[in-house]
Amino acid sequence: MNWIAERDWPRLEQGLAGRLRRDCGADWERFIDHPFVRGMADGTLPEADFRRFLIQDYLYLIQYARAYALAIYKADTMEDMRSASGIVSGLLDTELALHIAYCAGWGLCVEDLHGQPESLELLAYTRFILDRGQTGDLLDLIVTLAPCLIGYGEIGARLMADPATRREGNPYWDWIALYGGEKFIGLVDAGLMTLERLAGRYGAEGRYPALLAEFRTAVKLEAAFWHAGRSGML
Repeated sequence: MNWIAERDWPRLEQGLAGRLRRDCGADWERFIDHPFVRGMADGTLPEADFRRFLIQDYLYLIQYARAYALAIYKADTMEDMRSASGIVSGLLDTELALHIAYCAGWGLCVEDLHGQPESLELLAYTRFILDRGQTGDLLDLIVTLAPCLIGYGEIGARLMADPATRREGNPYWDWIALYGGEKFIGLVDAGLMTLERLAGRYGAEGRYPALLAEFRTAVKLEAAFWHAGRSGML
């Protein structure tokens, strides 16, 4: 049975997040069903491609954590502060730890990772997020951060549920299990609830075209990040 958001994760289809996700249409599908993702699912992705991606993703997550730290600063309520804080903790304590463990298997230590140059794709994406965080309000920032959080959760959930996903001997199974696992899905659900609260408080309906433009740009930058890793451009 194919994974269907309406049935298997209905919160993805609801509220502002659901509307943004649907209105991105083909751009969203290109992100979550990219050949890079399919290569991880069946284990055929060349290790060199994954290695390039993971090193850059490690550097990206550092900036992503800073952006969520900015969300704590911009938050008006303790509830929103705790939501952003939970995601920062997940990034620093879980996601980055997975990257470090993978890279240790290639003989790379943390200092080696920090010594790598940032790719143009990484620079474009992270600076876009941080710019929206600095110049916009909290809703602008959370909308811009949402494609990464929601998208990786959806990718993980889809791959975990797909019987065609290779489990035994798949070098990327740990990555899939992290993003499709209960802990990360919980972080995504918390992020979706925060986005919905902010939508009402910050008047999302009246500014929807601008929010969709921010969301779509971040989605395209996510797909570009996959593409660069796949083609060896990172």
